[in-house]
Amino acid sequence: MKQNYTFDVIRITNKFPLLSSVVKQVVFWIISYSILLYIIHLVALSVFNVFDKNLEVGFWPVSLFVITVSILLGIGLGLLDGFLKKTFFRNLPLAANILISSISYFLVLMVIISISRIIIFGISDDFILYNSDIDLMLEENWNYFNSILMVYTFFMSLVISFINQMNKKFGPGVLLPFLFGRFRYPREEERIFMFLDLTSSTELAEKLGHIRYSELIQDSFLDINKKVREFNAEIYQYVGDEVVISWPMQGFKKAACVEFFFAVQELLVARSEFYNAKFGVVPKFKAGLHVGLVTAVEVGDIKRDIAYHGDTLNVAARIEGLCNEYKASILASGSIIEKGKLQGIFSTTSLGFKILQGRKNPIEIFSITK
Repeated sequence: MKQNYTFDVIRITNKFPLLSSVVKQVVFWIISYSILLYIIHLVALSVFNVFDKNLEVGFWPVSLFVITVSILLGIGLGLLDGFLKKTFFRNLPLAANILISSISYFLVLMVIISISRIIIFGISDDFILYNSDIDLMLEENWNYFNSILMVYTFFMSLVISFINQMNKKFGPGVLLPFLFGRFRYPREEERIFMFLDLTSSTELAEKLGHIRYSELIQDSFLDINKKVREFNAEIYQYVGDEVVISWPMQGFKKAACVEFFFAVQELLVARSEFYNAKFGVVPKFKAGLHVGLVTAVEVGDIKRDIAYHGDTLNVAARIEGLCNEYKASILASGSIIEKGKLQGIFSTTSLGFKILQGRKNPIEIFSITK
């Protein structure tokens, strides 16, 4: 099975969310402060050149300084992000998230700057970044360098915040391929798609009213997202009361693409007390599964996105539409049963061949139960 970069990133991020956050922050700040030190180095060269003095660069002390500050800041901000996401950010509006993040980042920044100054000036007389002249310049003008460090770090904090928001927009492991133009031209790949739709949605909308119905969908999708992480799935689209879930072919490992559906159903049942108290009903979902070739391509200009095109998505959507007809909670194509080797893992029943709307060739449909 071909290795998939995006799937690997999703799997690692879901398995080690805090470690992934810390590593991302550390790598980012090592690159950021390396750039800052290079800029300061060029400024120092220009100043020393005016006074006709040589600038001797101590490579290892500078490298140690950059790595130490980056690791401290990366660990601090990585742990802070993980803590805030679990405790504060889940139910707060975006403006409150930004405000809390900014204040928290500033406090962490002040601590790191204080530690950095101790590293530069307080550890040992033998610890010299460049030479005695520039060390003296740094010590005498620390307030100026302190301001530069704070402004630069604040700006780079905005950059890493933007990267985090882009990751949320596209999902883990997609941003880098997107930036490097992987989806600029159509790329063919084989993927699994699940169309997950709220059962009896029209009746629920009429019963609850559109505001409470939207709240029900919102809460349901939050619960579905928990299982998306657990089963290393990708959310392709939210369409009304439907979620389109996708996996590369690794989604067949341990039958994750099917186990995901039953895990969602079990979670919703486990939270039945919450849903009954708030809405007077427990949401149920039905699903259609299919696997096949699709093309992935970057689309749009005013609003850019990554889109999947192909008959595979149409078939998955049509299969999901048959759930009411067969009174089944999950239906799958014969390709899913065959390629996923699901017989023996689940109870699968062939419902015969069906000509789906818009297609000439019939496709075998299976119902799946545990």
